[in-house]
Amino acid sequence: MFEIFSVGDSAYLQAVLNAIAMISGTGDYRTAAAVGGLIGVIIVMLRALLQWDGRGIRYQDLLLAYVLWLMLYAPSVRVSIEDAYTGSVVVVDNVPLGPAVVGSVMSNMGYRTTRLFEQGFGTPSMTGNGFADSLQTLTAVRKNLLSRINLGAANVPNAGSDMETSFANYVRECTLTGVDLNQKSVDAILRDADPLNAIRFDSDIYMTQIYVGGQPQTKTCTDAWADLSVVANGNFATALEGLLQPTLAVPAAGDTVPKIQDAFDALAGPGVVDAADYMLMSAILPMFEKGVIGRHEDGLHWNKAAMVEQAIQQRNTQWAAEQTLFAKIVRPMMAFIEGLSYAIAPIMAFVVMLGNVGIRMNIGYFSMLLWIQLWMPILAVINLFIQMSAAGKMAALTTATYNLPSMMGIYQLDMELQQWLSIGGMLAASTPAITLMLIYRGAVTATHFLGRMDGGDYVNEKIATPDVISPAPVLNAQAQHQYSPLSAVTQTGVDKVLPTFTAGKDMSLAVSSAYSASEQATRSFMHSVSSTAMKSASISSDAFDSRSLGNQIASSSSYTDAYNRQFGEAFAKKHADTGISADQFSALVAGSANAGAKLGSDQLSGVISGRLQNDFKVSQDKSDAIAADISQTVNDSQGYQAGLAKSLAMDAQTGTRNVASMGLQNQSLSSLQHSAADAVSASESYQQTLSAQQRFGTQASFGSAETGNKIAHDPGLMERLDRTLDQYGLRGDTQRLASQWKAAGWISDADQAYAAAGMSLLTGFSSPSYRTLDDQQSHQAQISGYQLLGDAFNAPQADQTWDASRNESLKANVPETGKVQALVEQAHLNDPHAETEPLNQRAQAQIGSATGKISGGEARVEAHHDRNLAEREQNSREGFGQLANVKAEHFRKSIAAAANETPSVAEASFDYLGGGLYNSAKNLEAVGSVSNQHIREFAEFVQQGQAKGMSIWDSIKYASNQSYSGFKDASEVWADQRVNEVADRLTPGQQAYYRAAMFEAFAGIAVAGEYGGTLGIARSQLIEEEGSVEGNDIAKLLKSAAGQGRMDLIDQIGNYNRARGRINY
Repeated sequence: MFEIFSVGDSAYLQAVLNAIAMISGTGDYRTAAAVGGLIGVIIVMLRALLQWDGRGIRYQDLLLAYVLWLMLYAPSVRVSIEDAYTGSVVVVDNVPLGPAVVGSVMSNMGYRTTRLFEQGFGTPSMTGNGFADSLQTLTAVRKNLLSRINLGAANVPNAGSDMETSFANYVRECTLTGVDLNQKSVDAILRDADPLNAIRFDSDIYMTQIYVGGQPQTKTCTDAWADLSVVANGNFATALEGLLQPTLAVPAAGDTVPKIQDAFDALAGPGVVDAADYMLMSAILPMFEKGVIGRHEDGLHWNKAAMVEQAIQQRNTQWAAEQTLFAKIVRPMMAFIEGLSYAIAPIMAFVVMLGNVGIRMNIGYFSMLLWIQLWMPILAVINLFIQMSAAGKMAALTTATYNLPSMMGIYQLDMELQQWLSIGGMLAASTPAITLMLIYRGAVTATHFLGRMDGGDYVNEKIATPDVISPAPVLNAQAQHQYSPLSAVTQTGVDKVLPTFTAGKDMSLAVSSAYSASEQATRSFMHSVSSTAMKSASISSDAFDSRSLGNQIASSSSYTDAYNRQFGEAFAKKHADTGISADQFSALVAGSANAGAKLGSDQLSGVISGRLQNDFKVSQDKSDAIAADISQTVNDSQGYQAGLAKSLAMDAQTGTRNVASMGLQNQSLSSLQHSAADAVSASESYQQTLSAQQRFGTQASFGSAETGNKIAHDPGLMERLDRTLDQYGLRGDTQRLASQWKAAGWISDADQAYAAAGMSLLTGFSSPSYRTLDDQQSHQAQISGYQLLGDAFNAPQADQTWDASRNESLKANVPETGKVQALVEQAHLNDPHAETEPLNQRAQAQIGSATGKISGGEARVEAHHDRNLAEREQNSREGFGQLANVKAEHFRKSIAAAANETPSVAEASFDYLGGGLYNSAKNLEAVGSVSNQHIREFAEFVQQGQAKGMSIWDSIKYASNQSYSGFKDASEVWADQRVNEVADRLTPGQQAYYRAAMFEAFAGIAVAGEYGGTLGIARSQLIEEEGSVEGNDIAKLLKSAAGQGRMDLIDQIGNYNRARGRINY
């Protein structure tokens, strides 16, 4: 009896071999062989006739074919089939000898070679456990504990218990409460390897409801955790073992945890990960995620809850869709091809009788059996690769402190398991190509295998680097319906056909009209002011005589003069650096107002700038800025001009005799009163309209779909809408219009369509068919509709009192022409002028008395004001003086410290000095300065020295010996340039010493001594100016700066000079 190891499906192979035995036992089997032999004879004879060399008939081919048939296909033997995975054995009789012998030899070779590979590799047995068994085991645990549906009866280990709800409640109400109170961190929870300790939160205040048996129990977080721990480590763990037993294919439930432990030991090392904790954490993790969702829902974070729930469902769907890798890819393929190889044995019995051709085909047939048996050794090698790679990743997870089996560790492990299982699937599917390449040495199979290794382009590079331009299709079909949180489900493009409700659109038109009217009124008024002022003053000269007008404005009691004084004070504060007083600025403003109506804006600015430069000696840039400021102010029709009209109207009403700033007398004011009244009236009208614009200045548009969705989901707004529609009899039209919109598919929800249709009818966009509204009712319905819209979106609401037709009835009450005059004449009214004459005298007396009191009060106020200004100036000067002394003392100490720390001038950088001198000489040569010939000679000698290998300093000394006049001229210009660079930071005496020190620095030390020559004279003057101590310190810094080019020392001296007020900021 021959033994065949089945690497596919032993039952399938048994059925195939039974069929072969049945076929080989019939006469048809021999008849087919005889037919094959006849065809073989014909083929041999035809080949002998067609051979060109006349070798004759090859009788040996027919003989060998017949002998092979008698040896391989005529005899039959008993075969035992042993399943390579389960070890079960079945027996089949009457199997042809050839397939039985070859299959037995090949299968024993392949199976036993695989067992030897597995012993050598030291990995979990693939023949005994399956392909990638460790990874499959861990994956099976996670897949079968994902949800309540997977848990099944294990979720109820005790009568009345519900482990998923209990853990979810505890996480939501205890664990995450601890996170919110900063008593637990999310990172600590996710990295804790103990599944129960990870979610633990001890508290005697916060409570939760658990289901551990019997009735639901509400307990504190501390007590609830204790009860959950007892059940989780007891009956729940036992129930999980029973649940996983059939999935892991272990004999008993007690073997479940050892099976998982073996997988972890193979991947991570013995005892590194606890299998029982992994099983319990895999069950608790989905419950923890459900608790997180509940916490978001409790906090009304619906978007976050939906996001987490969607992620969990997508992951569960993905894991549920995946089958066992070995059962999905490798074993079905091996079972089919293995059965096919034996199933074609009767055909091979026919083919072998064809002679030489049949013999070659039978050799290929037996090679096919060898090909199949090579799969198991190759899979053993692939299994070793996957096992070691996954073990390396597991070690990396442990090194990265993911603390398996913590929640974070399981999340990372899930990704690694999926990755290496997918890699294993690809390699297992490539096993037939690998072995085929070995058997047949075919380039096609090698190309196929390399193609399997190409991962394809899975990265969408357009996410980070989008196309600059993308072509569009000829026809782009959009979705029929669309959904958004505000508009719900609507038909695409419905916003183009449904109405849109807008708040605040009509009010902006009134502002534009009022502004135009006000601008015209003020322009006419300013022309009147200018024309009247022309009679008494010249615009180009007297109106701007600020020095003569200043005192008049200061002593005037006119409203207009006081109004101009306000602007003068504002300009005086803004441009305080000019020294122009507030009264003088007031005169400039008033003169500009007089001239503004006759001159253009640019001409007016030019006149003001000229006056400022001539009268107050202000620079041109500053005078232009002040002129532009004043011109802009006086030309503001809604600001300055409106206020000027009010003040002139008040002066005219109170009988002011003289307006100094405008050059107007009492009689001139009376002629301006009418124009001023018009301008004031226009200004007040504009201000009233401006107030309305501020109320409705922000516009918002609300689509019908969004408005209908908002109202339909608010019972209060929906009830108000119904009442309003009943009030105006529009409910029937609303239902009709809503049915039309819903039937057209514009809005899917019936209540949403009803609310949108009702708003469309109330606001007047859609016309009713069953009810006709008059103008008054239509207006009131619109106001009600927009009030409802405002309440729905907190938008501006219309005032119910607004009614454009309110005074329409007045046209019927217009009096007849002449009727009022007749009634007045019949009343016999008396002329009251004689009775009111004494009142005028008493009023004038009161005015005179009040004027005297006001003048005296103004004088006292001005005196106090001047005294306060003088005190403020005195305090400011004293404060700034003290601050300057503090700063000067600070910089004096800084200079002393630097002078003591600064190296001597002997350390001067001669190359720096020589390079600067040489650059100055080249610049003078380039621009053609005085003594150009000498300087050119000096520069050429410097270049000669450098060409000879001298340093820049030695080249300078060489050139000075050759052309002393050029050296002298270049030195003078160079020193002047350097002094000019620091002139804004040094006093004249310091500049003189700095210049002298630069010449002395050429020798490295003072040529004539510290107190001799030009340097000595400059030093004496510096000490006389600064004092002995400060003068010596400053001299040291200046000499170091001259020899070393240290501008930081110059900056220190400059800061000291600014603090003392010796130079300007």
